[in-house]
Amino acid sequence: MSLKATKALSPFLHGEHTLGSAARQARMAASTLAYWVDRLVRAGLVEVCEVRPRAGKPIPVYRATAEEFIIPLDAIPPGAREQFLHGGRRQAFDSFVRSVESSAEIDRGLYVRRDPGGGVAIGFDEPVPAPETPVAEWWGTAHLTPADAAELRRRIDALVEEFGSRPKAKGTRRYAMVMGIAPHHER
Repeated sequence: MSLKATKALSPFLHGEHTLGSAARQARMAASTLAYWVDRLVRAGLVEVCEVRPRAGKPIPVYRATAEEFIIPLDAIPPGAREQFLHGGRRQAFDSFVRSVESSAEIDRGLYVRRDPGGGVAIGFDEPVPAPETPVAEWWGTAHLTPADAAELRRRIDALVEEFGSRPKAKGTRRYAMVMGIAPHHER
């Protein structure tokens, strides 16, 4: 499994699609998607669920054969595991940064100051946003006990559970979110 195969599989995890509708949703050329769909069908991940008759060649409609697939790590080619981990994170990070830049008031300059955790902190010198401003960002380190770290993890999980799975609905807006905690490791 590769990131390209995952991108090709994505539309079919969300519903039934022709090659054309899936290509639009995946933002792939139809010919590229056709290549991947053939491979996904042979692998048993996607199936034809309907054939729509029309003048000329009928149009197959595809869907995923399950809502979730577990891929053993040894079935993932060397280097692809890192590509999955870093590629997805990079896309989420880039989306988050673009969203912050588009929404935040960045007009005063940069600050460079001592970081209480060691090193130097660099950031934008922004006016303190009103609490209702829907942009918040903090990157850094914290000194925590194992119990503190476990509690922070539980709180992050609770926030993701509460807000991360809400469906698109009238009056809602899509927000980019990045949350996490990990023990700090020097390179």
